[in-house]
Amino acid sequence: MNTEPTQSWTVRPATVNDAEGIESVRITTWKACFRGIVSDAFLDSLTVTSSRIQQYRKRIKDTKRSALVVASSGAEIIGMGVAEPCDDVEPNAGVGEVRALYVLPAWQGRSVGRELLAGLTDALRARGYRAAVLWTLRDRPPTRRFYEANGWAFDGTEDTFDWHGLVHVVRYVRDLTASS
Repeated sequence: MNTEPTQSWTVRPATVNDAEGIESVRITTWKACFRGIVSDAFLDSLTVTSSRIQQYRKRIKDTKRSALVVASSGAEIIGMGVAEPCDDVEPNAGVGEVRALYVLPAWQGRSVGRELLAGLTDALRARGYRAAVLWTLRDRPPTRRFYEANGWAFDGTEDTFDWHGLVHVVRYVRDLTASS
């Protein structure tokens, strides 16, 4: 069922019952937004699997390590986000990471992503992180503009990642001690 994007929506912490909707949002968003950057064959092969749903349920339950938030309109999950400790730096360095932030295409441009991102940065602050990083595709200018408009800065770090073909990623940072 496609929800009309003019309906109201809310952002809240994810529950284990949201896991399938979270994975569905991830796959739908990747297929819509990553065409031409990530292999079409890889994107076309993506499906919601019970193993991915179980991975999300485990992360949702592990509230010390993971923060998962969802945006919902009625019973439909329309956006999702994940924040966890950063693997790029030494443990105890006070740096968290926004690992995922996806909003269904029909809901993009309606502040859903901004509210999810705010929920994730608040969750990282609440866990004592002083800074945060995130990685995004280099070749997605709209995504990069979104992060920059929301207080994140490209720190000059670039890398490649193999998603059935190399993709270029860039790192953004944010000081969590400064006022939002």
